[in-house]
Amino acid sequence: MILVCKDFSYDDNSLLKQNLSSVNFDDDTSLPSSIKREMEVSELNPFRNEATGFGMKYTETLTFEIHITKNYEINTSQEELEFTPEEYESIVSWLSSSNKNSWITVTTQGNETVKLKGYFSSITPYENWGICYGLRCEFKCNSPFSYVEKNDQQTITRSKNFMLENTSSEKYGYVYPVINIRPAATEQIYFHNLSDSKILETNNITLQSSNKLTLELLKTKIENYAKTNRCSLDYVYGKDKQVMSICNDTAILFYLTDAFGVKNKYGAYYIENGQYYIFQGGFFYCQVQRDLDLKLDCGNLSLYDELNRPVVFERVGIEHEDNIYWIRLLHGHNTFRVYGNMTLDITYLEPRKGALI
Repeated sequence: MILVCKDFSYDDNSLLKQNLSSVNFDDDTSLPSSIKREMEVSELNPFRNEATGFGMKYTETLTFEIHITKNYEINTSQEELEFTPEEYESIVSWLSSSNKNSWITVTTQGNETVKLKGYFSSITPYENWGICYGLRCEFKCNSPFSYVEKNDQQTITRSKNFMLENTSSEKYGYVYPVINIRPAATEQIYFHNLSDSKILETNNITLQSSNKLTLELLKTKIENYAKTNRCSLDYVYGKDKQVMSICNDTAILFYLTDAFGVKNKYGAYYIENGQYYIFQGGFFYCQVQRDLDLKLDCGNLSLYDELNRPVVFERVGIEHEDNIYWIRLLHGHNTFRVYGNMTLDITYLEPRKGALI
């Protein structure tokens, strides 16, 4: 399979920066896409004549060739298209110096930007009568997928609802974003992915003269829900041994244990119009400091400061690690409600199974 593209960047350089072009030296017209997978199955026996599937795995990663020449629109004569030993050495050095799987960003013939991760496994000269006119390069990916990067920016003042869309080729998988949080105030914030949360009850309460009094009404709703569903209720307590409320007494965390002894964590909050939600899952909160950026790397389950140093959970006010929800995007539309004052820069990679075609 041969990839012909307008440009690609790799290891801080690109084709266009070096006046190079991607071409096809061969008659091979196979497109750079191949998905092969198999299912893990049980063995057949005298009592079972049908195999049981236990999950699917991909058996091959994507591998393709890139053929490189000088830009023939700039180098018009045959002599100008020839590579000197020094020019050939410079390109080989560029493509083969990385000793790890690295990102290559491809601009396709259709002007789509696609990312892949891997390494150049083979680089050989394309020559005629001992004269080098180009390079044949093989790129081996560490995955069967290519990726499309998506970016979104949201400015939050007090609270805001917005939507992110995951159009990945993996219909039943998740995409984990990287969220750069730029706080405008020192406060607690929360993210609630309503699309990845089980809403148990929602209705309205009457807002009181203070958030603390309104929270007491919300606690009454929680206690009624627990009683109706025959569950025992345990609130989450802070280090001061008081019931822990978050985000200026607008939200609270708790546990419910059902009649079978199964204990799960839950949350509840109310918003400006008095509507409240009792829910399970899809909720992340933390403490932020004004003008001190925080990076939430959900795929690697990590928090970093503005200098890319790891941040311990206690520093951002997370006292109970089982309350951490690492934000993820389901396939399709994801509706978020965010509380706080901040600017969010959101980046995520969507897997694609045929983006290079």
